[in-house]
Amino acid sequence: MSDQLQLSIFTKHLIGAGLLAASALAWVASLRTGAAMPGDIAGFTALWTAMMAAMMLPAVTPAVLIFATVARSRAQVGFVVAPTALFVGGYFGVWMLAGAGVALADQASGGWVTISPWGRMLAGGALIVAGIYQFTRWKMACLGYCREPLQFFMGHWRDGLAGAVQMGAHHGLYCLGCCWGLTLALIALGMMNPLWMLASALVILAEKVAPWGAQFAWSVGVALILGGIGIAAGWIPLEHAMHLMRGM
Repeated sequence: MSDQLQLSIFTKHLIGAGLLAASALAWVASLRTGAAMPGDIAGFTALWTAMMAAMMLPAVTPAVLIFATVARSRAQVGFVVAPTALFVGGYFGVWMLAGAGVALADQASGGWVTISPWGRMLAGGALIVAGIYQFTRWKMACLGYCREPLQFFMGHWRDGLAGAVQMGAHHGLYCLGCCWGLTLALIALGMMNPLWMLASALVILAEKVAPWGAQFAWSVGVALILGGIGIAAGWIPLEHAMHLMRGM
């Protein structure tokens, strides 16, 4: 039993280290691309997914570790072993589809925010919407599943290989429901800005992992609303607060 426990602890550390290493590599890949997102949908989606991996992997690590632990225990009683990579793949599949949707919207609109009065209103409005969402029951419900991954698995566990992908996608949907407002704010401020990326990643990590994460989400909401009002009113210079998604 002791040897099995040591192996389990070793495996958890190995998975955790692997996820953090993958996050670091995704950060490098994201930051080496420069200040502009690719103009084609495939390139945009690929870079978007790398950015989401960089930002989300540390926050989703507790859920991945619980999945690996439960899958391993169920495999010992005869259930099909589900590789942890399938759960992670299902999770990022949701973010990849979200990125493709953003790319399509970007092409349809001819580009996002520009440095103009209308651009300031659009960016400020995006931050205000993101801030208001922080106080909604939908945000709190999705954040609750992200903060308590064991509760998620108790209600949504599926055995088998397809079950692992399904659970990853389901958890990814909760994560998207939790973080779409913060992602919208990042897009409005300039998603290729390393400082805004790092700030968003730290906010997401704090909301999902810190004991005071739920209360912190409300503080973030207040900051987003005030920042949005400041940008829309011209009190905060937009050209100093953002980098454009494209070199326009």
